[in-house]
Amino acid sequence: MKKFIQKLKKQKTHSRQRKINFRSKKFLLVAAVVVALLAGGIFAIFQMQGTSKNDMYKTALSNVSEARHYMKSATTASLDVQFFSGMREEPYSQNGIAGKPTAFAIINVDSKDGALKGLGQIEGTVKIGEEQVPIMLTRNPYDPNNFAADIGRLVDAGKPVEVTLFITNTNHPTLQLVPAFDDKAVSWKDALRVATNKVGGKLKGTKNFEVHVKIINNVAKDSGAFWYIQFITDEGKTYFCVVAPDGSVIG
Repeated sequence: MKKFIQKLKKQKTHSRQRKINFRSKKFLLVAAVVVALLAGGIFAIFQMQGTSKNDMYKTALSNVSEARHYMKSATTASLDVQFFSGMREEPYSQNGIAGKPTAFAIINVDSKDGALKGLGQIEGTVKIGEEQVPIMLTRNPYDPNNFAADIGRLVDAGKPVEVTLFITNTNHPTLQLVPAFDDKAVSWKDALRVATNKVGGKLKGTKNFEVHVKIINNVAKDSGAFWYIQFITDEGKTYFCVVAPDGSVIG
């Protein structure tokens, strides 16, 4: 009888151990499933966020009304000369809806001392690489010290640019223009991605918006150049972002 009771006790002990082992395995299995689901959920959240940002960037890229791809500039004691090329809508209108893009290359001239005031237009030439192009700069109707001309083409940023202005019979300066950004600076597309990540949340739910990518450059004050990205909705709301050459947001 004692042996029989001892045998039963051993069987009960083994049975308890099997139950404990089974419960332990079941617990570990459930825990593993929970961890996997949590990890998958977290990954899905990050993936959705990444996809959302990428989709917003693609939307912004397809709604660019103006993009200045680069800028070259030069300055004298009396003049600031800028040259920038890229794509912009035609006709140009900041109405929140991007139009059909066309190429442009603009020569912009500002007078520091009022020497150009009173002139209606300025003849000149722009040398792009080895090609010499005649230009006629017209006066800004809102600023008598500002003149501009568009030669209507997309110019490779790698080509050297030289501008000659025939201001008077004896005053025709020639300026060698230099890039506003160095080779390490982010491109206009990179700057747009940074800006979209910054303000994209404000554009969610917006039916239509357009994008303007411009360059802020003040040679006279030696403050350097920055990317200025503007988002305009068809409801009249405007958001902007200023991106430094290294890709950081400064405004």
